[in-house]
This record gives sequence, C-alpha cells and structure tokens, in this order.
Amino acid sequence: MNTYWLKSLIICSLGLSLFSCNDNDDNNKTETPPVITEAPTLKGKLVYHNYTTYDTEDSKMYIYDFGTNELKCISENWKIRNAMNAHFSPDGKQITFMGIGEDTNTWDIFLYDLSGTTQPVNLTTYDGTRDEDPKFSPDGKRIAFKQDFRVAELNLETGKVTKLSPVDYSMPYYNADGTKLICSKGDGATSSIAVIDIKSKSIKTLYDAPKVQDYYPINADETSFYYSVGYSETNRVDQVYRGFWSGLKSKRLPFNNTDGDYSDAYPVNNDWVIICSTRTGSLGGYDLYIANVVSGEIFPMTDYNKNINTPKNELGPCVYIQK
Repeated sequence: MNTYWLKSLIICSLGLSLFSCNDNDDNNKTETPPVITEAPTLKGKLVYHNYTTYDTEDSKMYIYDFGTNELKCISENWKIRNAMNAHFSPDGKQITFMGIGEDTNTWDIFLYDLSGTTQPVNLTTYDGTRDEDPKFSPDGKRIAFKQDFRVAELNLETGKVTKLSPVDYSMPYYNADGTKLICSKGDGATSSIAVIDIKSKSIKTLYDAPKVQDYYPINADETSFYYSVGYSETNRVDQVYRGFWSGLKSKRLPFNNTDGDYSDAYPVNNDWVIICSTRTGSLGGYDLYIANVVSGEIFPMTDYNKNINTPKNELGPCVYIQK
C-alpha cells in the first residue's frame, strides 16, 4: 500500500487535516436566506383600481409613481363609469382597461395615452358586446380580452377581432412570445386553468384543483405564470400559486396564509409580486401588498405611499418597471 496515501487517509479520518477532505463540502451547505426587513426600492409605475363593492359601480383608477411617490386618480374626469382592470403597454406609455361606456352603457375595452391629453378611446363600440379583462400582447400590437364570455383578440392595426375560444373562457394573458394565452375556464368550484394556442385555437387544460376555484392567471416568465386557487373545499380562501406552461405540478407560494384571500398576483421581477389580500391587518376588504415569492416576506403598499390602501377594495394591480 502507498504509505503517503495511508497517512493522508488517517489524518483525514481523525479530522486533523488543515483542508477539507471533500472538495464539495461548501457546495453542500444550506445557507439561511437573509431576513428582508423592508419593501424593495422600485422605479416605474403601478396602476390599480378601488371600489366600495363591484355592484356599486364606483370604481376609480389610480397610478402610483415609485420614483416621485406621486399617487393620482386618473379616471376622475373620464366619460366612463366603473373603470377597472388596467394593463400597461410594453413601453409603459399606454394602458388598456375595461369600463362602462357612456354611449354604449355596457362593458367596453378602452385605450388610454398616459400623457393624459385626451379621453380614453373606446375600442369595442360595436354590436353591444360585453368586453372585459384586456391585456396587451408582448409586442403591443394586439389585445386579448373576454368578449361575451369567450376569449378574443383585437388587432390594434386593423381593428379586427378574432374569437379564440368557445363560451365560458375568460381572463386571458399572453405567454412571453405572444403565441399562446393562459386563461380561466368556468367559474367557482368547477373552474380550471387552460392554455390556448393562438394560431391553431387548440385548448388544453393545465390545472384543475378539485372543488375549488382556479382563476386569474398572469404570466411570470418564459416557463411559468401565477394564478389564484382556493385553499380547500372547507376553507375557500384564495392562495397564489406558480403554475408552469409545461403542466408541471404547481407550487403554493410561501407568503400565503389561511387568514384571508391572497390573490391576483402581478410580477414585479423574479423575486417580488404585488397581490391583493384580505389578510389580518388590512384596511378594507382587499388591500395591495408586495410579497417575496422566495422568502415569503410581505409588506403593505402603504410602505411606499400611505394613501394607496383605503377602507375600499384595492384590486387589479399592474406594474411597469423601468429598466
């Protein structure tokens, strides 16, 4: 036997070596992530709405600027009732949203230039259809929305609307390259999360938790998205999950709790989302929070501006983050 090798083996086994006998020891150590004590510093804008109740039709829309700390109600002088569920264009210069048109007296889809020099433009004035939940495509040239309980797509250059699903589909959101739409099918305990291929119009169910509601999917990145799902049949509070376009098993995020609803997550970056929650300590029914999807820390949006959360329901958050 090699004498040098034997001596090294003895030294290592006695724990007297001045170096690690396992070159991978450092890689195998599990480090406890640092505790996050404050909300992240952000540069960009948040748009959201609040109302007393949905049926009251008193929804107003607000924009908050993270850089200037300015909070402004932008819908105050619009000739539109009950504006809600806004979504930023990819360049952050426009929003699309749903509201009840003055001329149509039904839900329509609007486009608004954030320069604020004109009234929002009604994109769906035809046929008296009920149009809701608009979202820009990644290239900003299309808007997916719900029309008379079907998922549809509006080409902003031609004005053409293409219906992509049968009845009972809603809340569409594009994947990263704009070739597919994640959406909700049905309502309540029988609802599910489905994906629509825009070119072929084929539809595939990805998630269907039994006896609870699955809804409000929002894309996160090239492989995953967030959505809301009921905790259980006996405790139906909403929880935020990360789902996967491939259909891999979805994951409940660590900030969830059963003390209230946690829903409608909108990604800020890889680590943070803005959510709506009725958790303990909320000022109204729903308040806005920013939550860490890795560590589970959660902070009220009043940490940015004390007037964001109110006794009303704050809902429909969307952010445009400046690079």
